[in-house]
Amino acid sequence: MTSLPVIIIGVNPFAIEVAHIFQINNVVIYGFLDDDPKKQGTEIGEIPVLGNTEENTYWDLIGKTCGVFVALENPIERKKMIETIEEDRKTKPVNAIHPNALIANVKSLSYGIYIGAGSIISPETKIADNVIIGPGVTLETGVIIEEFSQIGAGSTVGKGAKIDKNVFIGIGSTVVGSLTIGKGSTVGAGSVVIENIPAGKRVFGNPAKIL
Repeated sequence: MTSLPVIIIGVNPFAIEVAHIFQINNVVIYGFLDDDPKKQGTEIGEIPVLGNTEENTYWDLIGKTCGVFVALENPIERKKMIETIEEDRKTKPVNAIHPNALIANVKSLSYGIYIGAGSIISPETKIADNVIIGPGVTLETGVIIEEFSQIGAGSTVGKGAKIDKNVFIGIGSTVVGSLTIGKGSTVGAGSVVIENIPAGKRVFGNPAKIL
């Protein structure tokens, strides 16, 4: 996790989940930053919304006295913000991992990762930077999840499967082992993927078909 206080960027249901994980891991939350003026100056569960990401007073703390986690729900905005932080503040986001997640001796666990309650991460798994793994997800042995991909709550990814960059897998989906989900693809909620999915495709159903 982190020993530094953390600033959370974004105020939304996902950000509240992230804050809860930090709190139960005894990580101090310095506050939220959000660019919506209506949210600034408010509190979320007694945690202040300090201001926006343009205010140097708080922005300049990132990478010095505070860690950061980007909890923006829009994946394009989230990626852009993380890239800005890495370039401007010369740091990477911290991980937010629920203590009830079961994580084995994984091959690689990077930065900016969210892992929800009750998830099972099996041995020899590789999870790249800024991946979101929802609650109750099972990643079987040898799974590879590349950067900025998101695995929805209750999903299962079978042994040796590869999820390429910027993939979205909806809630309650199943990916059969040894398959590849191509870069930028979307798997609709509840789908069962039984064959490789090319890059940039949207699939849905049981079995999943390209839309």
